[in-house]
Order: sequence, then structure tokens, then C-alpha cells
Amino acid sequence: MVALLATLTTTSCLYGVGSDEGLDVENTTGFKVEVSATIISADGEDTAVFRVLYNGEDVTAEATLYDNATNQPYETMSFSTYTSGIYQFYVIWGEHRSEVIDVQAVQAMDLSDRDEQGLTVTLSTNLVQVGKQYAAFIVRYDGKVLEPAEMEKVKIYNAETDNGVALDKVVAVYNGKEYVLPSYTANKAGKKSFWVGYKTKNTRETPVTITAVSSAIPSRPVDPQPANTDFVHRAMFTQLTGTWCGYCPNMIEAFHYMFENEQYKDKFVHTAVHGGDEFRLTLPNGRDLASILNNSGSYPYTIANLAYGLNTNNSVDSNISAIMGAIENTLKTPARAGIAVRTELKDNMLLVRASVKVSHDGEYSIGAWLVESGLHAAQSNYTDIKEDYIDIHENVVRIADSNPEGSDFKGHPMGHIGKGESADHLFIMELDPSWKAENCHLVLFVSTTQYNQYTITNAVKTVSLTSGVEFEYK
Repeated sequence: MVALLATLTTTSCLYGVGSDEGLDVENTTGFKVEVSATIISADGEDTAVFRVLYNGEDVTAEATLYDNATNQPYETMSFSTYTSGIYQFYVIWGEHRSEVIDVQAVQAMDLSDRDEQGLTVTLSTNLVQVGKQYAAFIVRYDGKVLEPAEMEKVKIYNAETDNGVALDKVVAVYNGKEYVLPSYTANKAGKKSFWVGYKTKNTRETPVTITAVSSAIPSRPVDPQPANTDFVHRAMFTQLTGTWCGYCPNMIEAFHYMFENEQYKDKFVHTAVHGGDEFRLTLPNGRDLASILNNSGSYPYTIANLAYGLNTNNSVDSNISAIMGAIENTLKTPARAGIAVRTELKDNMLLVRASVKVSHDGEYSIGAWLVESGLHAAQSNYTDIKEDYIDIHENVVRIADSNPEGSDFKGHPMGHIGKGESADHLFIMELDPSWKAENCHLVLFVSTTQYNQYTITNAVKTVSLTSGVEFEYK
């Protein structure tokens, strides 16, 4: 089995064939290429630096580094990345060209203790690129990662066949201790689920799933202001509606007004969850999202920050006032997190990397919803509003990727994030071919505990499925 090395925190280190040893490449007498590290951390900071010598003389300034996959040159003789994988390079100096040089970028992993009971397993990532990246299995018992000797007793099974699988291993160093973790590298695109057995315990009822894709996985967005945590703040509204609802035009009209209001339109993001019509979102467990979110059972109904329903009635003006009030109430306190986003869309598969940076220590969760606009359907209408846009439905939630196994939908747990630190989450979304991708975009939100209530602390939206979002600072 191949042993790989992972850098995990600022207290961790690379060793063996990593930063301490580097690599020499020589294919012509007198022409030599040195690289400072063949394994780097995929944190955007750790760097492989290339040095070129000819007959012992440093000629690096006259040489060019090339990507072996694209044959495109780099501006500098160094390489760093936020995306794990194996990268290949060659160097040209004059008439000399080096052999191909491999540099592996390895991902950070959370090996900290957790408040958990029994046997649990998590993955270092749920998304890998075929042949380039691995997913490591992190096995804990009563919240502590198993020591290497105990990991020898762990068996991993294919969840589809219940057959045991043999995996490679990754050696991780965390706070000065070594951990040996099973790792999976895919040789073809697709999903594969696994469960873990340890002594008399197993995780068969809660398997973990790894998705392998052929396309490149989005890299981590670059933070233009690493020391800044004063984020632009937005409220998030979820409008519960249906084409059968005769009084829902009062809320549709209210949001239409807000979309065009210069004072407020950039201070909130909007989503619409339909119930009981052709746009309803049925979850894998068979329940409709509307039935989970709409505790009132009445329509129209709008939730602010997935925390509380607005005090609305059948008056457009009162609905507008309630929305404005919720925005003002949200913006009274600073956002505790900012969100940056990168996407990659190939065919009907959308890959999303969300990077969350926080201004307060705490436990955070992340969610991503895919919404589609411009959907035409006749809206039942008991009001005097006769505008054509009443029958055009905006920001309809098609995918709600935010802890679908639970009932609150406030996000996938990201664990504890310290002030000024960042953490990432990868989303994988498969688009229905009937949706118009050009009319779709993403809404992403971060939730955490404020005033003893778990609520959304910030939200952003993309312009399209192929556009990203930078960290937005005041």
C-alpha cells in the first residue's frame, strides 16, 4: 500500500519525501532541476519552489515552469494550490527540457476530539477527482480518532455489496501524533458508499458516500483581505408559496417591490419553496420541503433566516413592512461569517466549493440551495393585483443541500471554527435536464448560535451557476 503524508494544522509537519528532502531531476549532463518539496499542503500557502542549475550555476531566472497537462507556462518558478491532487510539471531552459516532475498537494483534515458517542466515521472530503485525489476515512470511538494500533482492527465495507474492501493508507500528523487512515482513490466517476466495522460495532446504518468526478474540483477562493472579518451582512428569506394559493400574490407583489427597492435590494437574498404544486421539492425521504419548513401550515408564509416566521397578512403594504423590519433586525448585529464560492459545471453535474471565514469562535453550519427563476405557471389570485409577473415564479428552490437527514435544514455541520479562520465544504449537485441552467443560481448561507438560538448569520447568492462569489467586506 502507498503511504501518503498529510499536513493538518499549523502545528503539523511534512517529512519523508516532503519539505525536508525535495527532489533532483537531471536528464542532460550539467542541466539539473531541484524542487523544494514533492508533497505540499493544499492550503494555498505551502509552496513547491523550482530551482534550475547548469554546470552548478543557478539559471532559474532564465527558465520557465510548465504545467504538463496543459503545456501552459507559469509566471513564477513556484507552485501552490488550495486543491488536493497530483500535479505534473516540466522545466525548459534554452534547449533543455526536464523530465516530468510530480508534486502532490494533500488536504487538511480535522482530527480533533468531538462530542460523540460510540463508533463514528467521517471523510476528509466527500468529493474526489478521478485518479488525482483521495478521501481519507477518519474513524472515531467516543469522539476520539483511533490510534494506529486500533485502526488495524478496523474493517471497511462496500455498502452496496457488504463486501470488505482493501484500501491504501495515508499517514497524518496532528499535534505531533501520527495517525494511519484508510484512503480511497477512484479510478472512474461515480458514487460509492462505505461502512466501517470495529470490534462489535459498525456504522452500517449510517454509511458515508464518496463522489468521484472527472472534472476539476473548484479551488478555494482567494481571500483578498486575510486579516479582515467585517463582512457585508444579508438577511435570507424563504417564501412558502404555491400556485394554488389565492392570497400568495400579496407576498409575490411584496417581494417584487423589494427586488427593485434601491435601499434594500442588496441587503437580502430570496428563496421560494413551493408546496402542493408542480414546483414542490420532494426530498429523498419522501417529504416535501415545504411541509418541513412551514410550521404554521398557512399560506402565504415567509421565514426570516430560517429562524422565525414574519408577521404577515393579506396586505401588500404590511408584508413589505414586515420584510423591511426583518432586514433591519438582522443587520443590527454584525455578520459572524463571510462566504466565498467557486463552482465548476460540466454537463449536468455542478461542483461547489464554499469557503467560510468567521469573526467569532463557534460551531458553524453551511447550506447551499440551487434556485431557478423565470418559471411560468398560472397563479391562483384572489387579489386585485393583475400584473403579468404574478404568474412568473422567481428563485424557486430546486435543490436544498443543507442537512437533508435532519429537519431544520440550517446546514451541514462544519465543526468549530476559530476567529479569523476559514473552513471549506464541497457540494455536489446533479441538475435535472428539464431545468434551464441559464436561469439558475445558488444561494448559500451560514448558520450558528446567536442569543441561544441557532440562526442564519449571513447569506450570499451567485449570479449564475458558473460564477463565484468573493468574500465581501464592508
